[in-house]
Amino acid sequence: MAARIILMLSVLGLGVLMLACRGKQVDSEEEGLKQIEELHRKDLEASKVKDFKTLLSLWEDDGVLLEPGRAPIIGKDAIKAYIESQAETSKTYRITKYEQDWKEIRIIGDWAFEWGVFEGEAELINGGPPIKQKAKMLRLLKRQNDGSWKCARVIYHEDPAED
Repeated sequence: MAARIILMLSVLGLGVLMLACRGKQVDSEEEGLKQIEELHRKDLEASKVKDFKTLLSLWEDDGVLLEPGRAPIIGKDAIKAYIESQAETSKTYRITKYEQDWKEIRIIGDWAFEWGVFEGEAELINGGPPIKQKAKMLRLLKRQNDGSWKCARVIYHEDPAED
């Protein structure tokens, strides 16, 4: 008899849990979009001030960065080494503009994909013409246990320089 009661409570508990999760999924897209916007905000602010520690924190441990003309950068340790090399290079310029324009964001469960364009401009500390960059980007994001999102896969393609 006790076993039957425990089994019934377990089944009932599972049913309640399933209903709770179902209710959460209804609200999760709106909340997910808010959290993705938070990722965008952190990315934008950290990029403008060259906060490489924050930029690294936006990556999954098994993240993959696919850049034009380079081998894939796989895993957070490799991404960290890459970001550190960029930090060294970044000492020669000051960012004067960095904008993101996300055209589409789709959430599918604990995954999301987004594509958009970004545009940046920097001036060399020792003078010279401004450095301009425009690119199209596609990102695959993974929802974390706390509801935040991190980059799992990122690929971008630079637009040709405009004269």
